[in-house]
Amino acid sequence: MSLGLLILLLISFPTISTEWARMTAELVEEEDDPHYGLPDIWGGKQVVCIHFPPTEAPDGFEQGRKHIDFDGSEFMSDGEWNESGACIGGFSGHDSAWSLMTTAVNATDDAFALNTTQYTFGIMVNSIAGVDPSQMSGNFSGAYWSLYHNGALSMVGVTELELDSDSVITWRVDTW
Repeated sequence: MSLGLLILLLISFPTISTEWARMTAELVEEEDDPHYGLPDIWGGKQVVCIHFPPTEAPDGFEQGRKHIDFDGSEFMSDGEWNESGACIGGFSGHDSAWSLMTTAVNATDDAFALNTTQYTFGIMVNSIAGVDPSQMSGNFSGAYWSLYHNGALSMVGVTELELDSDSVITWRVDTW
């Protein structure tokens, strides 16, 4: 019986270790770190953040930011964050932002489903989770999903953006 218990413990150790890390995770507080505001267990990992305009956020993502791990488990929320949305992280091995983005969408059972258009210059993201900036109105001429890499506006599209092992890509609606 002791041997059976030991085998069960050894088999379940990775799951116990992962859940313990999630339960004890803290947010990165260094503002110059690309992982600022993200769980510390994602340090050195790749992350996708999607920030919605407060009036356009899908149900469940209206206030603050939810943190969803690579396996689709929501394990932390930050109600104090100044934007609404979610970050999906803990990934590794992605060379391009497109690969990381599609993997993150799949990890959430398409909660952040993409609507895209393929052009000769690359892929244009039209909507994320049903939020289509071209349908928004307000005190602006137009709106679009913009892509940021480690806090800076990306100068290339999602299919051309090369990632580092600890890249954070962020999508947010910008206006003109």
